[in-house]
Amino acid sequence: MMRRFLILGHRAPLDGSFSLNDLPGGAGRLDVLCRAIGASLLVSHGIREDVETILLLQDAVQIRIRGDRVKRLSPDERSTAGLLQRALTSASDEEVQSTPGIFVSRRSLAEALDRLYQLESNPVVLHEKGGPAETFAFPSDPTFILSDHLDYTEDEERTLRDLPHVSLGDRALHTSQCITIVHYLIDQRAADLQADLVHCHSVWGEPKAQLVKSLLEDFDIPVNLLRHVPPSVLPIAVDGLGEVRIMVRARDLSRARQVIGDYFEEPVDG
Repeated sequence: MMRRFLILGHRAPLDGSFSLNDLPGGAGRLDVLCRAIGASLLVSHGIREDVETILLLQDAVQIRIRGDRVKRLSPDERSTAGLLQRALTSASDEEVQSTPGIFVSRRSLAEALDRLYQLESNPVVLHEKGGPAETFAFPSDPTFILSDHLDYTEDEERTLRDLPHVSLGDRALHTSQCITIVHYLIDQRAADLQADLVHCHSVWGEPKAQLVKSLLEDFDIPVNLLRHVPPSVLPIAVDGLGEVRIMVRARDLSRARQVIGDYFEEPVDG
């Protein structure tokens, strides 16, 4: 599965005629895009090989950076800008590889989206007015669309209006910060899917189990109920067969037990 970020740059240059010594001023805030590239692709002593970062500059030039192919990418913004500068000098209607793992072509936002649909990727717009990320079911093979330091233009808003919009909170964040948060959310959910659930509490009978489950879910704690036998087979507790175990994620265990203790009883561990 490939995770993608499509970042819209509104003032970045469309050719390589800019100074690497003045990225914030003379290069149209190219420093913002360089930080976004680092946040999306770099980890400590390595690169996320399952990530593709796409820059769309002034709705005219697309630069794709593949984590599984890119070479010489470092946290240094100036060296990253140098790679982008070389890519921009190679831009043409046909996509070309300017340096290993970096591909450049002349594209519009509509054309960039068409490519994503062909790849069966699922675009998601990060927007302050979107729904909360905490309750959003992130799709498989997502592409997260972000703006740079400027708001989306009216034309971009129209092009993106039918896509799901997700918010990372009420406070405006830098593009690179948004990318870091998205990585954390998806990494955490992937880890949860692979992790074993742990025993939190035991109750007797299905009605009480459902009450505890509903309570924990009200606190955004996912719950599984583990029964010895289906309630339709044996609805009355006999020799322990009516026991229902409340199972939660390991990282929710302490909070779940506190909630149960506050509203029901001290949790039973065993």
